[in-house]
Formats: sequence, structure tokens, C-alpha cells
Amino acid sequence: MGSATPRCDAANLEKAFSAFATRGAAYFEPQFGSTFRHIGPDTLDLLHRLTTNSLLDLADGSARRTILTNEKGRIIDVLWVLKRSEQELILVSDAPEAAETIQGIERFTIIEDAELIDESDGLKRWYVFGPKASEVLGEVLPELDFSSTEVGSIRGMDGTECGTVLALRTDAAGATSWLVIAELAAADEVVSRLSRAGLSPAPDELFSHVRIANREPIAGNELTTEVNPLEAGLMHLIDFDKGCYVGQEVIARLDTYDKVQRSLVGITQKVDASYQGQMTAGERIHSDDSARNVGWITSIGGDGSNGESIGLAYLRNSHCEVDRALTTKEGATIRVLPRTHQSG
Repeated sequence: MGSATPRCDAANLEKAFSAFATRGAAYFEPQFGSTFRHIGPDTLDLLHRLTTNSLLDLADGSARRTILTNEKGRIIDVLWVLKRSEQELILVSDAPEAAETIQGIERFTIIEDAELIDESDGLKRWYVFGPKASEVLGEVLPELDFSSTEVGSIRGMDGTECGTVLALRTDAAGATSWLVIAELAAADEVVSRLSRAGLSPAPDELFSHVRIANREPIAGNELTTEVNPLEAGLMHLIDFDKGCYVGQEVIARLDTYDKVQRSLVGITQKVDASYQGQMTAGERIHSDDSARNVGWITSIGGDGSNGESIGLAYLRNSHCEVDRALTTKEGATIRVLPRTHQSG
């Protein structure tokens, strides 16, 4: 089995950030999310009709990201769909709970020959992230070629003595991030190879900081039923020409009539050594000239090296100007960072 993700005190956290900077990569074993097998001849057609992206042209051995939305056009989950064959898909979710995702798919599985199986206990997952992640994976899995890849690329080994190992480029924590998926029999071997490549298990704080610094949203924090895909900056995961899916009319109307009222942005805050008055996830944000609620913080991070914390937040579009000063409900002063494109 792979080791559980550690939580760090200040000294060990500093070491983790230093090791990441030196090696240019780290691996993180998430304690959240689910992995499903979706089996049957109707699986791809069903997901194509339920979610925002076009999937019918997905080739065997390839992957695509798509959004499962509810009738109000709000985000239930954002899934990676890996096509193993015409009758087998692997679905990867970062949502903290699987129940809503399962319900969102199964409630529309009526006459379709498609079975959704939660394989989270039988498949291990690790994120390998950092500017040298592809290079390091080439050392970890020398049987595979990581020299030329795009987001959604899959590299994999089947039928090895340890079982199946797959690597999917997701860019979930910035450019060249990979998700490695392995059967339980291969987990110890994967962790051993990662260690021999000079990588240590990253604490949650390191993964979160890198993800936030790269403005990458994640299910449970930024991607929830409180928001729609346009607010989350996920228009690139919507095929506006493919026809109906759950929530399609709402999302199309928001886009057509330019009715999106808020956006996901990066924020920053200067903090002192005592971290008094530090912004917190879930905290409401007020305008700088009144007590009016203009948004909320979804994630926070920081490496402690420059006296700053960074975060992600949803803000009304009228308050998204770069470097604009805003105040949280508890009185912390924050500023809006320049926008960058979300990948994947």
C-alpha cells in the first residue's frame, strides 16, 4: 500500500517545500476523490448525454474531462473519462464524497446497459506534479514514453506481474501534472520507484499551494453546486454544439445573454509571523467601500517564505480588477491577483 498523506508542522513543511524546489517535482496521495469503472455498451453514450463535453469521438486509450451538472446548471462534479474499450470506462473524480456523483449518473440510467462500480478501494492514486514531473515519471516508469504529451494523454502498462498502472496528464496542479493510477498489487512498487527517483510524499499543504498558485480549481472547494461551469472558468470543457445534457439550457442562456455575474480569481494577503487575522476558506468577502457581500474564499495556501498567503475566491465581476483591495468578514485585507488560464 502507498503511505498516507502526511500533515506537516512548520519545520517539516519548510523541508517539503525546499525538497520540491530542489527536485522540481513531488508526489501526493490524495485522501479524497473516487475512481469508478463504468461498464457496458451504453456507457459512453450515457455520459455524453449527461455531461457538458462531447465524448462520442473519444478514442480507445484516450481521456477527456467533462462536467456533470444538475438541472440548475450547477456543478456536481468534474470528471476525467478514460476510455479503456468500447465497453469499459474509468471515471476519476476529486469530489470529497462520491454519493452525489453516483446519484447524478444513476438517476438517469434507466434502460441503458451501463453499470457504475466504485473501485476506489481497489485502485490507488497519486498526483505527480511540478515543472519536472514528466521527466521524473520517465525515470519512475522507464517502460513508457513521457517525452511528448498533451493534457489528457494516457501512458499505461497492462498485464505486468504487479498489475495495471496508468498515468494520465491532468495538469491538476499546474503544467505537467500527472495522475498515476495503479491496482493495489502494484501500489508498493509504484511508491518504491517514486522514492528511488528522489521524491518524498508531499503534504496536503504543498499540493494545495501549488494548485492554488496555478489557479487550478478542485471539486469540493471551487467546483461545487454553488457555482456553474462558466463562473468556474471551465468554458473549455463545454461543447456548445453537441446538444442536450442536464443543465444545458441554463448554461446556454447564461452564455448567450452574458449573465455570468461572478468569476473565480486568485487572491493574496500579507501576513505577519503570528498569522493573526489570516484569511480562511469559506470566509465571506466584502467590498472595500461598504459591508456588501461580494464573494467568498474557497481555498488558501502559502509556503511561508515571503510573508504572503494566496488563495482562490469567487468574486462579483464588478470587483475582479487586478490589485483591487477587498476586506474579508473578519477584517483581513486581500488583493486580487492577475488571472491565468485553467488547464485540462
